[in-house]
Formats: sequence, structure tokens, C-alpha cells
Amino acid sequence: MGIIKQGYQTFDKETLYLGRVVRVETTTETRNWSDTLDYTDMRSTTCTYALVYLGHEGKKPRHHHVGSRLFVTDAPWYEVEALGVGDRFAWIDCTNLFADRNGYGLEPVADTFGDIILHSGAEVYDELAAWEAYHKAVAEARMAEYERVEAVRKAAEEVEKAKKAARQAKRDAKEVELKASAEKLLARIPAKGTEVTVDGFTGKVFWVGVSKYRGSFSARAGVKDTKGEVVWVDAVRF
Repeated sequence: MGIIKQGYQTFDKETLYLGRVVRVETTTETRNWSDTLDYTDMRSTTCTYALVYLGHEGKKPRHHHVGSRLFVTDAPWYEVEALGVGDRFAWIDCTNLFADRNGYGLEPVADTFGDIILHSGAEVYDELAAWEAYHKAVAEARMAEYERVEAVRKAAEEVEKAKKAARQAKRDAKEVELKASAEKLLARIPAKGTEVTVDGFTGKVFWVGVSKYRGSFSARAGVKDTKGEVVWVDAVRF
């Protein structure tokens, strides 16, 4: 039966791909229903596709991904040329989402075995098998390349993670070393409660410890006088 092309507001009919429609399938896809395409109106849509035989010569299919499908855009300015194994069949989108705007609708009917043999020849089925094998190989090669690239990317990420961990470990070790050096200076500071005089300021030690400031550690003591005033003194000044 082929694909019946009927005018949207007329009874004019035209049969496309007679004896060449080898399969008709439906899918559910998310499509934009915006009439003017100046806004987005995404909806779940039942889509219809017809797999047609193009022969060894014709307008080469321009494949586009729509969900899991490929369909052909048969624009009038495409030139007729020899078709390779991968281009001898094409998915035709017969969803008719914008039949009013396009001016026509498409109704696909799968051709019978006899019609296909009559109009296209018995070799169609051999070529269909070759076409399917070709695109399966292309898909597998694409997946293999994707996996290779992903493996390289992940390996690079692991190397970078290892470098980052090594840098962090080096920083941590340095920090431990600096803190330990500062803690050794705590022995220079008198015990808490001891009265001391540093640079003319007299008071009692009320806090002793190691503090970190901008990546450096220092051993310090807090000294408070009888008026409640406080000064902070580095251990090296005792």
C-alpha cells in the first residue's frame, strides 16, 4: 500500500513508496506541540514511522535522532545519487503532528511480501538484513568509542585524584611537623597561674597552647593583669 499522502483540506491523495514500505512501527516520544515553535509545549506523543526501501539510487537520507529512531528528510533540493548499504532504507516520520501547517498528512501501510517482491524485487530482504547489520555495527563502534573515551576520562580522573591525595598528604604531614615544632616551645612558657612580666606588662598566665594562623603554628600564652587586660605572648619571648 505504501504511504498515503493526503492534503489536509482536500481529498487529493498520492501514494508514496509503493511496494517499498517494509515495516511500520509506533513509539512514544516527547515532542514539542508548539504550533509556532516560539514557545515550548512538550507532551508525550504516539509517533508513527515507516521503514521504506530507497533502492540503489535516490536522495540520500539525512538521518536525525528522534528518540531511538532515525528518519529521513526528503527535501526537494537534495540531489539524486548512488546509495550505499547504510542509506538504502530510511525511517519516514508519519506522526502528522503538524499536518495543518505542512498541508498534508501521511498514513503508512506496510506492503505485503508479494507487493514488495513485485515492485522492488526479492533482493530487498537481503539488503534489509545488510542495512540492519551495517547500522548495528555503526552503533557498536560508536558505543565502543564512547566506552574508550570514558575509560580514558576515568583513568585521568583517578590520576588527578591520586595527585590531589598525595598533595594533601604532603600538606598534612607538613602541618603535623609544624605543629609538633610549635608544641616543643610550650616548655618555655611558665605554668598557668604563674606571674610573669613581659615587655613591662605584669600579669598571670591563664592560657597556654598552640594556635594556627594562616598555615603557621605558634606556641603562645595568655597573660592577664589585675585590671583584666590581656596580652598574648609568643613562647620565644619567655
